[in-house]
Amino acid sequence: MAWMGVANVNQRRLLRGSYLSDIWTAPHSATKHRLFLVCAVYLSLLVFGAISTRSQTVVTFDDLPVNGTGRVPLFYQGLEWQQFDYVNAVLNTNVTGGVNGYYFGMVSASNVAFNSMGTSGLISSPNLATTFDFLSVYLTGAWNSNLNILIFGYNNSTELYNTTVVVSATSPTLFTFDYRNINRLIFNTAGGQPAGFSSGSGFEFAMDNFTYVLVPEPSSLLLTVLGFATLWAFLGHGRHTG
Repeated sequence: MAWMGVANVNQRRLLRGSYLSDIWTAPHSATKHRLFLVCAVYLSLLVFGAISTRSQTVVTFDDLPVNGTGRVPLFYQGLEWQQFDYVNAVLNTNVTGGVNGYYFGMVSASNVAFNSMGTSGLISSPNLATTFDFLSVYLTGAWNSNLNILIFGYNNSTELYNTTVVVSATSPTLFTFDYRNINRLIFNTAGGQPAGFSSGSGFEFAMDNFTYVLVPEPSSLLLTVLGFATLWAFLGHGRHTG
């Protein structure tokens, strides 16, 4: 009778295997629904992660040392900064012997950035594969009233945007740019008249609360799309085999 016991065991195994196969292939089974929900939640988290990287970043420069002046670090707040210095606008009044556009241009205490020596300033992505959206910034002439600031937005070597703004030397002005998908931002200055500050002159401008959005790299979005494609193919296969 032992052979009958073995036969019953094998029969139970076959039945169990058939049952599991039915669960796997049945398009409307509760198991497949649960699997779909798990995959959907996982892929939704991927999408949320990709979207969350597009949250706005407001660069106030106030996390830099506040004991005077210095160079904005090359890699700072997710971007690359060249020819930009910063200064504590409050302490600077003690050094220069009076207020100036750096002081009046301060929006959040107490640092502001400025184009070093009045030269062109460059803000760019850490690598050319990554782009960002330049949304807005507060600008003020450091020494000149009616200072002209020319702002160019590039994607690699292609100029996408070109805007000239005129700034005051005694109050910050919020400018909205909405430059999309750029990887280089260039600031040039020209013109204006001396604002009457006794402590200096030049074509520097004060910058505060620089707002931008870093655009996710294509690989993040591609991963999400491939995930959805895989899930769709799997469910489609289940419908054909069920």
